[in-house]
Amino acid sequence: MEQQQPLKKIDNYVYDPSKSLGKGSFATVYYATNEIDHAPVALKVVPTKTLLEDEENYNLFVRELNVLRQIKGEHIVELFDVKRTQNNLYIITEYCNDADLEKRIKEKKIFTEIEACSILKQIADAFITVENSRIMNEQKQVSIMHRDIKPANILFHNGRVKVADFGFAKVVEDVDKNTKRAHTPYMGTPLYMAPEILNDEIYSSKCDIWSTGMVFYQMLFGKLPWTGFSIPNLYTKIKKMPLDIPLTASENIKNLLTQMLKINEDERISWRELYNHPALRNIDISQQKLNKDISHLQSSNLPPPTAISYNTFAPVKSKEVADDHSHALEASVTNSVSPLVWGALGLILLIIFTKILSPNEKDL
Repeated sequence: MEQQQPLKKIDNYVYDPSKSLGKGSFATVYYATNEIDHAPVALKVVPTKTLLEDEENYNLFVRELNVLRQIKGEHIVELFDVKRTQNNLYIITEYCNDADLEKRIKEKKIFTEIEACSILKQIADAFITVENSRIMNEQKQVSIMHRDIKPANILFHNGRVKVADFGFAKVVEDVDKNTKRAHTPYMGTPLYMAPEILNDEIYSSKCDIWSTGMVFYQMLFGKLPWTGFSIPNLYTKIKKMPLDIPLTASENIKNLLTQMLKINEDERISWRELYNHPALRNIDISQQKLNKDISHLQSSNLPPPTAISYNTFAPVKSKEVADDHSHALEASVTNSVSPLVWGALGLILLIIFTKILSPNEKDL
């Protein structure tokens, strides 16, 4: 009989390391509970070694934290806390109890127009909330491009939509949010990427409109309008094959999809135009908001919005457990593929992190 893996405790958060909610490119997410009041949370575990091996991974991770901690909205997954041990970083966020849209699509196959429009309008509301937020970065007001909208990043909690995972988010100065710029290419999931990203062109925040349009189409018809065996092949199909909308769709839905999936992003609909489109106009997404007290989760350890590094977190005591000693320090030096300067910086950061951000971690 296989021996059960012991529970682990990170300060007041307890989780089972043998049961994950999901795994990404450089992190694993677990269901956890707050020991103080037994409230459920999602706990993302990121090996420090992974971050220090690659500057891009490190920047992605820091960007997600900087974005999440400043965005508050009914349809956005909220960041509660961040913890640090010698070998791992832990992000504690709101737990969503109704799985994700990817699972719903697999189970349901095809959504009614009302169901799909309700989900779409809640996604639009999330992005309008982001647009309305005064998000600051290095003392400048900025806007956010998510760049990885896909069914797996549309979560549900008590039936309500929650947009998750700003790991590929791009921060742009607010005055440039609708201006096409050269950004890092190939960020996100290819099948949902806007054509301007697939073709390594300059692009703006309207890339998220395209990705959401692909998700909307998939909900309505159980398939994507374009697929391909490679990025060049997918881009060629999008350019040469016209958007095919089944005859079963209503005229308003046809018009909305056409506006969202414009190849020329200058002609693509905006979030506010989408929200007020005739197809969504009569969709009521309002409800009595839960008055659940989550004040205990609002950590005083979180740094101010202007902070850009982890050494601003308040110090806490640390106690490592045997199975979490992976010699991350040595690995980050010997296996690093980054330049020597970055490796030295990573070493300094690791030392700072260990001394300043070190919660209690132990088996139960």
